[in-house]
Parts: sequence; C-alpha cells; structure tokens
Amino acid sequence: MSTMTMGKQRSPEAEYASLQTQFSRYDRTTFSGFVYDRADLGRRYTVELLVDGEPYMSSLCDEFVTELADAGIGDGRFGFTFNVQDEVGSNATIVEARLANIGSPVGAPIRCDVAAAQARWHRIGDIEWVGGLRFEGWLSKDIDEDIEILIAQRPVMTVRPTGWTNVARGAEFGVGRRIDFHLPEHFADGRMRGLSARTISGRYLVSEPIAFVAFDRGLEQTLADLGRWDSERLRGQLFDRVLPATMPLHAYRSWKERFPPTPESEHADIASEAAVVLIGDARVDESIESLEAQSHAAWSAVCLPARGFSQFEPQAAREFVDGDAANSAFFVFCLSGTILAEDALRRFADVFASEAGCDLVYGDVEVSAGGGAVWPLAFSAFDLERALEQGYGAYCFAVRRERALQALRSATSLYDIFLSCADPDRTYHLPGSVAALPRIDASAATAELAAASKAWFARAGAEASVEPRKAGLLPAVQVKRTVDWNERTTIIIPTRNRAELLKRCIETVTPAANETNARILVVDNNSTEPEALNYLESLSAEEIDVISVEGPFNFAFINNAAVDCVDTDNICFLNNDVAALDDSWLAEMLWRLAAPDVGAVGAKLLWPSSVVQHGGVVLGANFSAAHAFNDRMDGDPGYGDLLQVAHECSAVTAACLLMRKCDFLAVGRMDEIRFPISFNDIDLCLKLRQLGKRIVFTPDAKLVHLESASRGRDSEPDRKARFKRELSMLRAKWGEVLLDDPYYSPLLGLDSTPFSSLAWPPRSWKPRANLPPVPTAPPIGM
Repeated sequence: MSTMTMGKQRSPEAEYASLQTQFSRYDRTTFSGFVYDRADLGRRYTVELLVDGEPYMSSLCDEFVTELADAGIGDGRFGFTFNVQDEVGSNATIVEARLANIGSPVGAPIRCDVAAAQARWHRIGDIEWVGGLRFEGWLSKDIDEDIEILIAQRPVMTVRPTGWTNVARGAEFGVGRRIDFHLPEHFADGRMRGLSARTISGRYLVSEPIAFVAFDRGLEQTLADLGRWDSERLRGQLFDRVLPATMPLHAYRSWKERFPPTPESEHADIASEAAVVLIGDARVDESIESLEAQSHAAWSAVCLPARGFSQFEPQAAREFVDGDAANSAFFVFCLSGTILAEDALRRFADVFASEAGCDLVYGDVEVSAGGGAVWPLAFSAFDLERALEQGYGAYCFAVRRERALQALRSATSLYDIFLSCADPDRTYHLPGSVAALPRIDASAATAELAAASKAWFARAGAEASVEPRKAGLLPAVQVKRTVDWNERTTIIIPTRNRAELLKRCIETVTPAANETNARILVVDNNSTEPEALNYLESLSAEEIDVISVEGPFNFAFINNAAVDCVDTDNICFLNNDVAALDDSWLAEMLWRLAAPDVGAVGAKLLWPSSVVQHGGVVLGANFSAAHAFNDRMDGDPGYGDLLQVAHECSAVTAACLLMRKCDFLAVGRMDEIRFPISFNDIDLCLKLRQLGKRIVFTPDAKLVHLESASRGRDSEPDRKARFKRELSMLRAKWGEVLLDDPYYSPLLGLDSTPFSSLAWPPRSWKPRANLPPVPTAPPIGM
C-alpha cells in the first residue's frame, strides 16, 4: 500500500501570488535563481529551463541560497543552477525558466544577445571533505571573520581563513579566502559524522552537514587489526588511496614522534665506518654531540675551516682521508652546526649495504622557524634540474669512499662535491629527516652554487650560462643552456568558436614567436560562429596557418592531426584560452629543451585572479593526478622554493607544453582512444619518461590560463561519465606509478592539494632511485 501526503489546496491565483522567484544569468553558460512559497516554506518546486521556447532541462530547487537563509526564509534551500552547453549559450536568443507542470514563469526571460549582468553570488563560501580529517574551502574575500566548525551541531574549533584561492562559477573566476584545516585526531575513530561551518556572525557556508569518516592509520590497517584482512583488504586499500588521510605540516613534531623511520633492510652493515666532514666552524660542538649520540658506533669526523659559505681547503680534506678516515667505507658531508638525527649514519650505511648501485644518498632535512617551530623539507628522488638550480640535496649527503676520493681531488665546496658525485643513475634519496640544518645564508651560498653548476656544465661538455636568482629558503640560480636557433618551433593552438579567446591568445604569444623564429598553427575544430570564422579567415594575412579538423571534440586527435602538418623540429601545444604575460616565455622553455635528455617542458600558469593554476603535476593525489601549488598566489616561493626554480616532475599540462616532434612520434603520439580529453598530457609525459626523458617545469615561463573556458568543465553532468572513464584508464595503465611518484615524497599527503600536508601514515621509508615508469596498458575496449 502506498501513501501520499497532500498539501493545503489553494486556487491557482493564490498559489502564484505567494511565490517568490528570481532568475539570473551568471555567465555564458550558467543560469541560476530560486523559487519559494511564502505560505508553505517546506515545499520544493521543480524548475524547467526553456531555450527559445523549447524545454532543455529541469532541476529541483534545493540549492542553498545564503541571502534567503540570512533573511530567515526557511532553511534557505530554494535555489537552482543550470549549466548549458557552450553552443546553447552562444546561439540561444531567449532563455527562460518556468515551474514544471505548472507553467508559471520564474523571474523574467533572459535575452542571450545582451551582455550578462554582473554576477551576484548566492554563496559566501564552501567547504568540502578531502579525506582523513582534512577539509578545504573558500570564504568570500569581502568577509573578514573566523569560521566556527561544528560536529553534530556542537562547536569543536575555530579556524581563520589564510591565503587565497581561485573560485570558479561557470566561466567566471574570482579570488576567495582559503580555508584549510584538520580536525583533532580523536575524530579518526571510524564513526560517520557530519560537519557544519559558519562564520562567527552565524552565516552558514554549507547547506547541510558534510558527511565524513576517518580511521587511525587508514581503513586498510583498521581492517587488518579487526582480523578482516583477507576479505576486505582491497576495499580498504582503495578507500585509503582515493581519500587519503593527512596531518598538517605544522604538526610535524608530533607526526615525527608517531611515525619514526622503519628500516627497510635487516642486514645493515653496521660495522662499516663513516667519515663525517663538517664544513665551517659555527656550532661545531652541537654537531659533535649529535655524532656521539649516533646508533651507528663506528665513525670519525673532521671540521674543515670554511672560506665563504661552504668552501674548504682541499689539502686539509685529503689529510683527513689519508689519516683518521683511512678505514672509512663512506663519507658524510654537511655544514658545521648540523644536528644529525640519531639514526642518520645507520640509515646511510643501510642504503649502501642494500643498494649496490648507489654511490650517493641524500636525506630529507629540517629547518627551524620562529618560536622553536620545526618544519620538514621532504625531497624528491634525484632531480638534476633542481640540483643545478638549487643544490637542494647538498646539505646532508653520503658518498661511497671511492667516489668521494675522486671528487675531493678537485671539488672545493659542498655544492661542488654534491654535483660532481651525483650520477642520476646511481643517486638515491632517503625519505625522512637525517639532520636539522643550521641557518643558511642563501645569498652568500648562491655564488658558490653558481660556480658549482658552471663546473658541472664544463665537465659535461655543454654550454650554458648560470645567473644568480633572488634567494629564498635555499640559494637559487637560473640555468640558460645554449640553443640552436636554426631549429624551428611550431605553436599549435586548437580552437572552436570563442574568437575573443583565440585573438587574445595569438596577440600575446606572437611577440615570443617572432623572437624565437617560431610559427603559429591554428587548428579549427568545427567553428560555426560568424565572428570566429571571419577571424580565422583573416589570419592568413598575418602569416598564421589555419587547418581544419572535423569531428567531435577530441583533444588528442586534434593535436595528433596538427602534428602531421608540422615540419619543424619542435612543437609547442598551447590552449586557445592561454595568454602570455611577457615575450620571453618560449625562449625560456627552449633553453630547458636544449638538454638532449629533456623530453618536455611545462610553464607556470596562473588564473586571472593571479592564483597559481599549474606548477607541475603531482601523481597520486586522490589516486589520480593534481596540479601543484594551486593553493598559492603568484610570487609565493612554494614548498621548498619549488616555484622559484626550475625542477623536474612526472608530468606537465598540455595547456602549454614544449617538446621535440621526433619524441612525440617515438612515444606513439597522444592516445586518442583511452584519453581523448583528459590525462592525455600525463600519459604523454609518462611515455616520455619511460624512454628515459626528463620532464621539466620552469617558473620563468609564465602565462595566464582560463582552464576549460572554451570547452566547459569536467564537473558538468554531460562530461562526468567520460571523465570517470578516462580516470579509470589512468589508474589501470599507470596505477603503480600513481602510487609512487618519484618527484613527490612518500611522507607528504596525497589529498587534493599537494605539498601542503603530511601523509598519515607515511607510504614508505624505502630509499628511492629515479627510475623510468612501467605501464600496464589495458586492452582497447576494456
């Protein structure tokens, strides 16, 4: 038997008279509004969208509308939003909203040939659960209030929005105050809960509690502890990968106590003797005290007087080698004042005993801040570009005796030893802090780093200039390799309609193309707008080639077809919604590509709000991939100064990607079947790395990107299924690689914002070499 609840019967005139409605256009493709009945605030209506008189889609009015909630109108959940296809927003004349099955108008019809009014945002902010006990969101930049966090409607903490983040609604972009917090650890007890958030003045950021659940040490380990390991292990494992738990970086001290490094080998050569070389004469006693506390008993040490920052007298070093260190198996190099972790020498010895192919191993380090706070610098596996520009691993590293003796014949500084010994194939990274660093005078160290980098290029027989950069936490230089300007580059720009985007793109990138003798190729994919067609026709007068690729939008297919028409040495994939900020971006990318082992170069991309949109790609975030540093504003140095220096990463976005045509063909082009729209650039970069090529991100090539402005966003309903399929393909083909990105520390969190949290628990303490990735390609159709 079924039951039905009937509302109060009223005449149509009375019913219509009590309705309050609004209908607005927010941007090219987004329409929004609200409907509520003053006489029956518990009632929800369904609204139908009509385009030029024809029904297009419908929506239940249950979105949260802040202004209604603030006015005390029910629970405020009377809103609706429609996202139409770009072609509809471009070609429609009249768009209107009506109550479904009733026909009453909602607001006034909207003329699409008239510019949309300034958007008025209903929501003052938003918060989402990103896994574990971490939540992220935004608050309107106009609201200067703390946020009260409630669990089961009981206040548990207050957070202050810090920094800035990009906020998008449709195709509109703005800046919001960034909200980022972790709940206290006692909420990680496996119980499902609901979280609410409101400003101190009482305005709610979310329409209903956000459901979350967190487990101490993850669901996989929880199931193991409950004795349900065999039957549920994979389920728990997948949960932890998709929704990884993290801890905030400022909780590093307690995290370190809870997760001490675990030895990967039980056969460490504890009997081998370590020779420790301290450079400088500051705080030597503190360094010696840390050596006396070592769990590795056999060691000798010398303190070499420093000239400048880390330069030393070679003769004094050789006397130590032939004297007290005559029986040493490996050498450890660091600055005086360095406080070595109690297990540092033992862990170095363990690596040399277990990894026969390792000549040099460097570890993570800690740096101090005001108030006694300690912060971790968790490094990647060996990154040659970052080593040349930052010398990042040179502050506490160990070298086998034979290799160290070779280096000490000519090396005269800490950076010199590190770069001369660091063979990419025989260099390992040891996750976990091996030392706390003394204060580094980065400005003074920059000159020594520049000299060491120049010496490296001289030994390699390569021509390059090395120029000092503004130092940050660590010293920094900029490398500019010599480029063969006889090699030509083609900038490939796919486009469909949106003439204003393409025109802006071409106008801003043409100066860089002229400076580098590059050509521009526009690839038109089914443009229909008269303005776009007229503009494309006019480009021939500017000596810009235009080709047509018919068919539905398939980013990989379009670019593959374009490369077939290119006869230049290099190709630069560039989205039509990108605009250059200066004339030197392409030259900077070519300086990086001049290294024969570099397979692709990516640029620093910004939102129009000046929030970083792309700072390289990190693999593994939510068992997918994420752009790094999109929680930072332009000018922020980034974690470990990574936004100040060029460095390697596993992938870069094809929104602006430079590579050689021969390499593109060698890896089989972009995958049109598995990755037609999303992840084709990640797949392309990983295939390049599979061939032994390096992928380099440079912050010195800086452009603005309106990501997905021309084709819409993957979160829209008609694109979700396709995006999910391509994500499944990425996990199927590169799943093992996603779990262990060599350029991202296993000690850092894998939720949606890379380089901003600590993994809970750490994924691995195993020493890491930078090895080519190995795919597992699923058959076509699977």
